[in-house]
Amino acid sequence: MVSLLFAVAVAPALATAQTAPLLQRPLPGTEPPARTGGQPPLQQPLRAPITLTPTLGVAEEFNDNVLMDNRRRDWDLITVLTPGLTFTAERPTYRFNVGYEFDARLYMREPDRNEGFDRQRFVMDSFYRPDPTLTLSLDDMFTFNTGVNAFSPEGVVTGRDQAWSNTVRPGAAWQLDRLTAFRTFGAWTAQRFDSRDLRDSDTYRGDVEVERTFTPRFRGSLGYQVAYFDIEDEEDATTHTPRVGLTYEFTPTLTGSITGGPTIEFRDDDTRVAPFLFASLRKRYAWGETGVLYAREVTTAGGLGGIADNQTFGASVIVATLMRGLTIEALPQYRTSESPHDNTIDVKTFSLPIRATYQMTPWFAVTAGYALLHQVSDGTLRSPTTGEPLGRDVDQNRVFVGILVGYPIRWD
Repeated sequence: MVSLLFAVAVAPALATAQTAPLLQRPLPGTEPPARTGGQPPLQQPLRAPITLTPTLGVAEEFNDNVLMDNRRRDWDLITVLTPGLTFTAERPTYRFNVGYEFDARLYMREPDRNEGFDRQRFVMDSFYRPDPTLTLSLDDMFTFNTGVNAFSPEGVVTGRDQAWSNTVRPGAAWQLDRLTAFRTFGAWTAQRFDSRDLRDSDTYRGDVEVERTFTPRFRGSLGYQVAYFDIEDEEDATTHTPRVGLTYEFTPTLTGSITGGPTIEFRDDDTRVAPFLFASLRKRYAWGETGVLYAREVTTAGGLGGIADNQTFGASVIVATLMRGLTIEALPQYRTSESPHDNTIDVKTFSLPIRATYQMTPWFAVTAGYALLHQVSDGTLRSPTTGEPLGRDVDQNRVFVGILVGYPIRWD
């Protein structure tokens, strides 16, 4: 989970920032509605090429399943302190944004769980434009968590263990002419787990895509992705995914997109074909925005290891004009993760985070919310040391309230 502060205070400065510790990160494909739905930035608009923004969040959380395991339910009241720092330097030809934050969590009932760096997060978002038609970019995202859960990228609860993940993503984009663009990027994602029962992994991806604008309302794309999965104690696997995409603006406020193609998976002793699909629909209103999506892809199952077919059904509702300074968000999501070759992994997860944020001044806001998590695991994968299932059945309710403070220091 990432911190509450990045979502409200730092996200305007970091284009890649996601959501909050006490809430779940935005669903894949719903980040733009979450960012443009009228949520007021806690910091003031940047008026200088260099800005340093120190931030601080303080929150109280009630958690009725701290261990994220229905067999050992335990509740607690948790005080969360989240200091952070963001640096932004930007000119018309470049941008360099970096931000770091950490959570210090204090448990009322079980002080032995107190940890000064319970969670950490580093985000970098940068680009350089040496030519008006060429843009080079480099992004990085590092997260360290105590408790891998449904807020991790794979959305699989594996218990209260320490883990870290880092993704480096270099890229380039060429504007070939007024209507045609070419993009390419690579990505390396490393996941490491403290528990000996969970499996480390490295995933390498390469993408190329050509996009063509046919009319002011309609554009299409052709793309290709190759991915290599190096998973501890598993066969290595390679996937190839040619893709075709379409985006259409039905009205000035309603946009739909769909991208699909076959994913061809190669393993030492097996080859199979699985569908890849991403579809989304977004609608803007006078009061805010809504969005729905469906995604299906071949990737890992987090610490459970192995290649899995992951599906996501998601929605977002952003209410931004009910009252000046008030934003309300709801982001329900249903995910499934299944191993294609056997029944070792079979996880279904539903989450419903709801959050309200009231910005009282440009540098001070209060926030409150609720998050529901429900996971059922029917897989046969078990710990080789204890014999317990690695996938967990989890029902968790979390209620939180907090304050956010952040103010930019600018240099011309």
